[in-house]
Amino acid sequence: MLPPEFQTDFFSLKPYALENEDKYIEIVLDEFSIQYMGGSSGIEDDERKLFKKIFQIYNRNDERWFWIWGIYKNELLCGHLELKETEHTTDTELEIVYMIHPNERRKGIMSKVLSFIKEKQQDWKKRIIATVNPKNLDSITLLEKWGIEKTEILINSETGEEFLKLILKK
Repeated sequence: MLPPEFQTDFFSLKPYALENEDKYIEIVLDEFSIQYMGGSSGIEDDERKLFKKIFQIYNRNDERWFWIWGIYKNELLCGHLELKETEHTTDTELEIVYMIHPNERRKGIMSKVLSFIKEKQQDWKKRIIATVNPKNLDSITLLEKWGIEKTEILINSETGEEFLKLILKK
């Protein structure tokens, strides 16, 4: 499903282009991203295959909500964003997934993106949730700025590790 494009004064959200692959790899192979992103292999070849899979998702026309964007500032890729239905969401929820390039962290872009998504959730008639490793304090702090309405503890069925489902305020 091809996501809609959005442009603000500070950033744009738009589908990836093939030429973004190397910058995407820098994002997903960053040590911080590997540590906290569920499903990140940390293996370059695997991550390059996943990047190519994004374009397959863009071409699908299924009923599952699955939007994947590059986050761009001044036309340069600086982050990754997904809104999707997952095994952790209900009919009225979308899960948010995001990563920021190491050189772009602590510059306020994700705060601005989250504020934008918070406004748009009303149009989509969906609540936004995040699943977060409890040790990922940077992400939890960022999401607390949005406002967390409810926290649930979930268990990864494969690893037995706990993670948090944060239901974000409308």
